[in-house]
Amino acid sequence: TIERMACHWQNLLQAMVADQQQLVSQLNLLDQDEQRHILQLWNQTDAGFSAERFVHELVADRARENPTAVAVKFDTQTLSYGELDRQANRLAHALIARGIGPEVRVAIAMPRSAESLVAFLAVMKAGGVYVPLDIEYPRDRLLYMMQDSRAQLLLTHTSALPQLPIPDGMQTLAIDRTEAWADYSDTAPNVTLDGDNLAYVIYTSGSTGMPKGVAVSHGPLVAHIIATGERYETSPADCELHFMSFAFDGSHEGWMHPLINGASVLVRDDSLWLPEYTYAQMHRHNVTMAVFPPVYLQQLAEHAERDGNPPKVRVYCFGG
Repeated sequence: TIERMACHWQNLLQAMVADQQQLVSQLNLLDQDEQRHILQLWNQTDAGFSAERFVHELVADRARENPTAVAVKFDTQTLSYGELDRQANRLAHALIARGIGPEVRVAIAMPRSAESLVAFLAVMKAGGVYVPLDIEYPRDRLLYMMQDSRAQLLLTHTSALPQLPIPDGMQTLAIDRTEAWADYSDTAPNVTLDGDNLAYVIYTSGSTGMPKGVAVSHGPLVAHIIATGERYETSPADCELHFMSFAFDGSHEGWMHPLINGASVLVRDDSLWLPEYTYAQMHRHNVTMAVFPPVYLQQLAEHAERDGNPPKVRVYCFGG
């Protein structure tokens, strides 16, 4: 406010009068009360938290509570919580049979689909560490990330296999070849993890050199996802549009916090969604939460203003 700015100016003048030899950079803009308020009161953010259940376990809890509720939407396809959990369990057992377990990396490179979330959950249920890769990346970049992450298995789709570089000795499993995993048990595998075990490794853009893998462990991850759901007040009535690439670091909270809270996730496909099409899909699927790049969100807002009937979205985020 103008009143606060006037107080800041007064603080500067008083400081200069009190010590004329002070450097300008050392003058205090804030008085003691405001310093205490900003530096101490606003920073009292400690919250007690015990990671008794990890993200994949919380999603399984929701599946037990309401197995018929819609968890994932993709084009005309839907997966209920029960279907999502059972498919992820079967795939997890298939991964375990191929040597996947705690700290073992699994590269995931496939077209965006409902099965993308099955794949992520399956790796976590197996105790493994998923490494999300965008199939549109250059081959040499994909090869580098597979090798740098020391991935032991590539979880993919038959349609993507021809464009993917596969390091020598790496196992592959195509998620659409269901005969390779559909006969495994649909109950959760018995895998022991602690909060320090890795959940996934995601790579930076590499704008300052080669991409760098960032390792995310289960304990901090579930704390962040629970806090995100609390901040957004996510409930089973919500539907989040998952718009960003799975190779983008912020994209994974976009499917995790809805699913641990019983909400649904609408997964965008790999085609180019113009703002008008996105607008229509948000109406069609009753989207209440969405994350977009800033420029795209501006275009969407302009279209909504022209149309006069904006989607009933209660949480918009932007970034990237």
